[in-house]
Amino acid sequence: MKKLQIIASLLIFNFQLSAKTHTLDNGKISFEANDEFQTFSQEIIDIKYPSKRAPKFVIGTKSTKTSIGFDIKNNKIEEADLDEFRKGMSESFNKIIPGIVWIKNEIITINNKKFILFNFQSNAIDTQINNTMLITNYNGNMLILNLNSTIDEYPSYKKEFENIINSIKIEEK
Repeated sequence: MKKLQIIASLLIFNFQLSAKTHTLDNGKISFEANDEFQTFSQEIIDIKYPSKRAPKFVIGTKSTKTSIGFDIKNNKIEEADLDEFRKGMSESFNKIIPGIVWIKNEIITINNKKFILFNFQSNAIDTQINNTMLITNYNGNMLILNLNSTIDEYPSYKKEFENIINSIKIEEK
């Protein structure tokens, strides 16, 4: 029994060592992702986001099939308006995203902060994507985190995405 406790402690300690904290706005926004997620080069970002509306920061796996984009946009949004905004974006997504299949479309709370949570599958150029998008207000602006993975890689990263989401911390002015 004692041996099992030691092994469990080492596994937990190893997981904690392998997590890296990623930040925005001088550390006021943070989340943890395992070390497998590395900053993408501008060349990879340009390929993944050909519309030139890429998030400011993008990290991902070596395969580039799984990534996390995060940014603060100048779009004005208040917490009280999140549900109305969610409904409007849902309608827009239904019209503009090919083959969208909704998994979750709701308001959630993470560390005492309300977020819109969109989770859906959609068609990309050559594959299907699982897309998890979190949106909230941050000092009156829009904070967006977009976690996506190809359908074939998603099962391997689903738990990691849940850990990342639960690790989000926001310190507002």
